[in-house]
Amino acid sequence: MVNMLRISARVNGVGGYSQRVVMFDSRSAATEERIAGVLVPVFALRREDDLGIGDVTALRQLVDWAAECGLGFIQLLPVNEMGRDNSPYNAISSVALEPLTLDTSPGAIPELAESEYQEVLAGYDLGFLRADGVKYDQVRRLKLDLLWRAFGKFRKEHYWHGTEREGAFLEFCAAERQWLHDYCRYRLLLDMEEGREDWENWSPEYRSPEQAWAFIDGLLVREREKTELQLAFYAYVQFIAQEQWDATAAHARARGVKLMGDVPFGVSRCSCDVFANRRFFDLEWFGGAPPESNFKDDEFVVRWGQNWGIPLYRWDLMAGDNYAWWRQRIGKLCRFFDIFRIDHALGFYRIYSFPWRPDRNAEFLPLSAEETMGLTGGRLPGFQPGPDDTPELAERNRLLGERYLGMVRESANGSAVVAEDLGMVPEYVPESLLSIGLAGMKVPQWETADHGGFRDPKDYPWLSLATYATHDHEPLKTQWNAAREKVLRHGDDGEGWGPCRFLEGLGRLAGIDIHGQGIPEFDDRVRERLLKALFAARSRYASVMITDLFGLEERFNVPGLLSDRNWSHRLPMTVAELSTGPRWHEACEGVKNLLKETGRLAVTA
Repeated sequence: MVNMLRISARVNGVGGYSQRVVMFDSRSAATEERIAGVLVPVFALRREDDLGIGDVTALRQLVDWAAECGLGFIQLLPVNEMGRDNSPYNAISSVALEPLTLDTSPGAIPELAESEYQEVLAGYDLGFLRADGVKYDQVRRLKLDLLWRAFGKFRKEHYWHGTEREGAFLEFCAAERQWLHDYCRYRLLLDMEEGREDWENWSPEYRSPEQAWAFIDGLLVREREKTELQLAFYAYVQFIAQEQWDATAAHARARGVKLMGDVPFGVSRCSCDVFANRRFFDLEWFGGAPPESNFKDDEFVVRWGQNWGIPLYRWDLMAGDNYAWWRQRIGKLCRFFDIFRIDHALGFYRIYSFPWRPDRNAEFLPLSAEETMGLTGGRLPGFQPGPDDTPELAERNRLLGERYLGMVRESANGSAVVAEDLGMVPEYVPESLLSIGLAGMKVPQWETADHGGFRDPKDYPWLSLATYATHDHEPLKTQWNAAREKVLRHGDDGEGWGPCRFLEGLGRLAGIDIHGQGIPEFDDRVRERLLKALFAARSRYASVMITDLFGLEERFNVPGLLSDRNWSHRLPMTVAELSTGPRWHEACEGVKNLLKETGRLAVTA
């Protein structure tokens, strides 16, 4: 039963309180849903006959495995169409789905003939593509070639033929027209620019949306058939994508496994959304995160902060049409996902911003504040719309965040929402999230108790997600062994002090004796005890990276690193081998037992 309870909540760190009405579910954790999930990027999955990257068919196989293990959800990274940096968090569309996630085999796409499939595959070294990490350039060429072949048959047998298949395609185009029309035109221009996403440096003929749409109208007169088919192809790919993701979501729901999506707070400046809807974005400021001393290897982050380059929102203009852009974005996501995470939810309250683009970071690194203001018209990096350093400003930011996040929750149409509230978190944020029914995140290593150790996960609020790491972090095994090595080398003083406290804190949570030279290496015993401590949290959700589930050390992303290694790591086993391989099967059985012990075993079909 949901109760309305009046509580007194701290507004900010300076002082001052306000009476807040907070809605939360007050039933004891023993009677509440408490489920566990696994975080895995789609690209990292393997199946025996994939084309060098994970896809929706591998994900459906993973759903079956999760159901067997008693896991209640599978957490994914964003699945929108990526730019050429291959980052799921830098998509070129807030709605369009990534074509590389599709199963481009004849059995998965009705229009793709087996003969053409084999003909295309003959031109690629599949052994090379399937080995090691994702080779994005080659995989993208291969999959787009197959999709064009499929579209060729669709054109011959269905397009303008009045068939049932064409009817389904036209129904999709009509239902999605609010975003699809602009997207297809943007993709046409992007291909004309050979994949260069920085539209500010495109040909002057179509650098603005007004010029662009007029330019394409001209193409439709001069080269009608070619241009029309190109536009139809981009729509066809999204039609196939929706079909395959619909089928994947239906399969997961039938098995009782929830799919958990991810919504980045910002969108790429080079996206279709910004190109076509510039009035909704402030292109003079670039969102990011404040200075952070923990990033000792990145002098710019320590000095100035993280400059992500995302444009800020013109919330005042978005409010004019009741935040239709956001509602469209969330609505599409909830078609497939029963839970979704909002990355950097703190940005809804206030976002740290820079008056220069990321490609100028090196220029500003050595400058003083005065020198910087001389180049930026008197502006310095800081929070927008403002900081939280007075009670009045904190209250303003809190109210703004609750307005925008309340809209997101309303748009979720019943899907559960998890707010990623990690980093420099204002004191009012945890209470604020609870007040609008959003789960925050709890990372045991970052949750301190009054006595100075780690907070007992059994004391976390039910409305939260507990996890040891996200896709941006090193796996737990790497963290543990690196800390152990420092303690063994330096003792518990100096450089060894922090690592020693880290290991002692985790050891207390997991019932592992940590003392001096007797720190155990990370093995299956340590792994299982740490998993049990996390699963025992009161939190509604407990999520572990699939690498942590099996004690692996590979990393999915290193923030700020521009490298082919980022967003490309693939698991060392196929999804089928999770059930048949002795090492993986034994680990899965151990996890299933832990879920039973901690009351998280999901009821699946």
